[in-house]
Amino acid sequence: MLLYKLCAALLLWPCCSQWEEWLKDFGHDDFRYPGWIRQQMQACSCWLSSGEVLCHSSLTGEQFPQRLREGSELSWCSARQYLLSHMPSFDLQFLPGAVSVEGTSMLDDNIAFALMAWKASSISPRPPLAVAFPYFLPYASYHEARTNWRPPFFAKFFHLVAELKTSQEVVDALISENVRLMNWTAFRWPGYSGKSAGSYELGPFASGSTPPVVAPADFLTYGYGSCTGWAKFLANALRSVGVPAREVGSPCWNSGIFAGLATQNPNVSQCWNGGTGQVFGGKYLNNHNWVEYWDNIQNTWRFLDVATSSSSEDTWFCKRYQRGCDCSSSAGKAMQDHDILAPTWSVSDDEEIHGGPIVDVGSSLRLSTGEAVSPLVWSPHLKSPLGLPLKDVGLRVVNRTEFYRCSSQISV
Repeated sequence: MLLYKLCAALLLWPCCSQWEEWLKDFGHDDFRYPGWIRQQMQACSCWLSSGEVLCHSSLTGEQFPQRLREGSELSWCSARQYLLSHMPSFDLQFLPGAVSVEGTSMLDDNIAFALMAWKASSISPRPPLAVAFPYFLPYASYHEARTNWRPPFFAKFFHLVAELKTSQEVVDALISENVRLMNWTAFRWPGYSGKSAGSYELGPFASGSTPPVVAPADFLTYGYGSCTGWAKFLANALRSVGVPAREVGSPCWNSGIFAGLATQNPNVSQCWNGGTGQVFGGKYLNNHNWVEYWDNIQNTWRFLDVATSSSSEDTWFCKRYQRGCDCSSSAGKAMQDHDILAPTWSVSDDEEIHGGPIVDVGSSLRLSTGEAVSPLVWSPHLKSPLGLPLKDVGLRVVNRTEFYRCSSQISV
C-alpha cells in the first residue's frame, strides 16, 4: 500500500518544476497540457448523484468530495469536483472554448493552469486548501463576462515570481513600478512567436468606467479601468501565479450625501440602486473596490488599494489599518447598510478562513428598511436574457465590515 501511494504521488506531480517546458507550443493549435496533467485528467471521472457532484480518481483511488473534507491535495480531480459543485449554475451549460486541443472548455484550461501555478510556485508554506479552493481556483468572482484569462496571465507573469517564497513578495513584484506589470505587451512566454507590438500599457485609472470594464479581458480591451476593473485584473493576476486573492469593496462608499449611519440617511437606497445621477466622489455610483490577498506567513487576509504601485494599506483606509484608529478614513466609516463585501463561491461558515460571515445575496442581503439589494451597484438591474435577476442566482459574499470598521464612535 505504501509503495502504491508513493507511485501515485510520483504520477500526480513531476519531480521538478519545469514550467517553461509546460508552455511549449502555447498559443498554437497543437498546444497540449503537460503529461502529468493529462494523466490526472484521464484518470478522473465525475457524475451526479442525488444532486451532488461526485468525482473519482482511478490514479489514486480517491473519491471526492469526501477527500476534500479531509484536506486533500490540490489535483485535477479535487479541483474539478470543487468547481462543478460551486460554480454558478448557468456556467454548467456553457463556458468558452479551451486553448488546448485536449480541453473541452475553458474549465479544463482553468484547472490545468491553476495546477501549473500551484506546482511551480516557490511559495512556502503553501496557503491552506480551505483558502485555495474558493480564492485561488475559481475563474470568476461573480457575474462578469467569462473569459479564459488564466492561461495568458500565467504565461506572461509567472516568471516574475517563480522564485519568491511569500505572497507579500509576489504582490510587491507584480505591482512594482520597475516591473511595470501594466505594460501588457512587455511580457512574453518562452517560445512566443508573435511579432513585436510595441508598448501597450494599461491605465490610467478611469473613474466611472464600470459596467463596461469589469472582466479582465474588458480591462485589456479598453486599456483602462476604474477601481472595479483594476481590482478584478490584479486579483486574477495574483491567482494566476499561485496567490489566493479576491476583490473586496463597499457598494455605497460612506461619503458625500451618503456619509454617516445609513439608518439616519434617507439617501442610502439611492446609493445601493445605482446612484442618483449626481456627481459624488468622482462619478455618481460612489462605490469603491480593492484587493485582498492571503498572507502565507501570517495566515490572514491583507489588502491593498487600486490603482496602486505599492502594497501600502494607507489609501482610503485608517493609515495601515489598526483597530481604534480615529475613523477619519472612508473605510473606517463603514456602518450599517454600507457593508464591505468580498465575493466568494464558498458555502462554508468558517469565519476564520473567510474573515467574516457568508451572506447569500438573493435571500439575505437587505438594507435596514428591509429592501432587497444587489452589491453590484454598477449594474443593479442585471438580469438573465429570460429576465431572472442574477443577484438571486448563487451570488454569495463575505461580510468584511467588522475587519475595516473603526472601534471608536463615528459622529453623524
